[in-house]
Amino acid sequence: MSTTTSPGSALALSQQGTSLSLRVQSPDDLQRLARLFAASGLFGRGANPDALMAECAIKILAGMEAGFGPFASAAGVSVINGKPGFGANLLAQAIKRHPIYDYRVLEKTDTICRIKFLAGKEELGVETFTADMAKRAGLTKDGGMYSKYPEAMLFARCLTAGMRTHCPDALGGVAAYTPEELGATGAIDENGAVTVAEVQADRPMLTSIDDLVAGAQRACDARGLTAGGLACFLDELGATCLQELERHQLARLAKSGLSPETVARCNAAAEALVSPADDADDLPATWAEPATAAAA
Repeated sequence: MSTTTSPGSALALSQQGTSLSLRVQSPDDLQRLARLFAASGLFGRGANPDALMAECAIKILAGMEAGFGPFASAAGVSVINGKPGFGANLLAQAIKRHPIYDYRVLEKTDTICRIKFLAGKEELGVETFTADMAKRAGLTKDGGMYSKYPEAMLFARCLTAGMRTHCPDALGGVAAYTPEELGATGAIDENGAVTVAEVQADRPMLTSIDDLVAGAQRACDARGLTAGGLACFLDELGATCLQELERHQLARLAKSGLSPETVARCNAAAEALVSPADDADDLPATWAEPATAAAA
């Protein structure tokens, strides 16, 4: 069986020719995979499918730079404030598969985790993270993951701290952080990774343009935007009606409405356009009247 593949194919046969593996060899490959992952609904849902596809592409790229495959990257990498965060399971894999680095768990309880980091047979150092350290850092909250899975969360923090100190190149130069360390909000699992499905579940699902237009109109009315003010606002966006706005613009308008400052500015601009001139003699209607008064 041939092991050659067509250019730009994201599915490539392994060298043994017995299995398929995902390889991103071109921007087209990345786009196809990101579109597939976004459409699956497994990695979140949103009103803007293009934004979700771009998010999947960024996660794939960030994970691949650290040495992970596309699916593992989409499932286990979260980009928080422009920085990639990794689940502890991915970080542990990165060390174990490295040709030099390794680690040994010396102690792992609900109050302390101690990990020894190795380079071959050489001990690089021992990292420790305790429940008291987590409490001082403000990580322990009632009902949070440190209450539900203290051993796993302490392990995740101990592992990332040790990687940054003793084997910073284990991820190909990418710093080792979990999403929780980078300030991720929403549901966090026992590996310190964002649980996408739970984070996305409470987002309103507006799927059709008609729904988005209706939601945008309701938001404008609720904020006190007049018909004239809406016309001025749309003109600033290069549109004449709500239906001409992009999907992401409608979704943003429906979700957040307009700020009070924008409403006041647009309403005032609309009022200025229809207000009478200061000099009544300069009104167009006056110029159209017969000049009887002037003759008298």
